Amino acid sequence: LSKMPRIIYEKFVKEYTQKQWGKAPQNLSVSLAGRFHVRTDDDPRLMQHKYQGIPQKGYSYLISRLLDGIPVELSCDYLRQRERLRAVKKLIFTGPIDEFFGFKLGRLAYRGQKRTSCYYPDVDRYQICGQINYPLFSDGHHVRTLEWKHMMNAVETSRIKGTVITQETPFTPDDQDQYEYPMLDEANINLYKKYQKLASTYPAIIFCGRLATYQYLDMDQAIEKAIACAETLLDTES
Repeated sequence: LSKMPRIIYEKFVKEYTQKQWGKAPQNLSVSLAGRFHVRTDDDPRLMQHKYQGIPQKGYSYLISRLLDGIPVELSCDYLRQRERLRAVKKLIFTGPIDEFFGFKLGRLAYRGQKRTSCYYPDVDRYQICGQINYPLFSDGHHVRTLEWKHMMNAVETSRIKGTVITQETPFTPDDQDQYEYPMLDEANINLYKKYQKLASTYPAIIFCGRLATYQYLDMDQAIEKAIACAETLLDTES
C-alpha cells in the first residue's frame, strides 16, 4: 500500500495476486507488486520498453538457430542420466535447483499455467490487443487471454480465417515439467538461499534461468541473464 493508492490495490492488484499465486498478498514478497505501475499518461501497455514483440519466425526457430551445429538430445531427463551425460568442463543447469540436489534441503514451491486454446472460425478479432489481463475473481479464475493474430504481421493475418484465443489459468503443479514461476514467500525465499549456498560449493556447475535461480523473470530478462551468463563463461575460458 506504500506503493499505490488503496483503490488501485483493491481493483487491480489484490485479487489478481491471489489468482496468480493462490495465496493472500500479505504472505508474498512485496517485490511482486513492483510489476504493476501507476501512471498518469494514456499508454495502455503494461510495459513501456522501447522494443516489444516476439521473434519474427517464432521462438522455436530462434532456438533452433542458436543451437545450429550443437548436438542436441530431446526427451532426455539429465537428472536420471548424469552418469552418461558427464560435463567435460562446465555444466549449465536450468531446471529446478531443489530437484538438482535431490530435494535434500526440502522442496521449493512453484506455480504454473494451464493453457486452453480455442479457435473461432467466424471471428476476425476477438479482443482489442494481444493480451488482456483479468484482475478480479468476478472475471473468472483465468488471469489473461491472448490473441495471437495481434502479434503477427499484416501479410500473415490477411491469410488467416478466424482467430485463436489462449486462456491462462494459474495452478500449483506436481510435475516439475510444468513449473514456471517461483513462489516468492518468506519460507521459500529462505529455503532457496540455502540451496544457493549449497550450489556455490560446485564451481563447475552454473545455475541459470527462472527455476535454477528461483527468480520471477520476464522473457527479456531471462534472455538478458542467459547472455550475461554466456559472456562470463566465455571470458573465463578465453
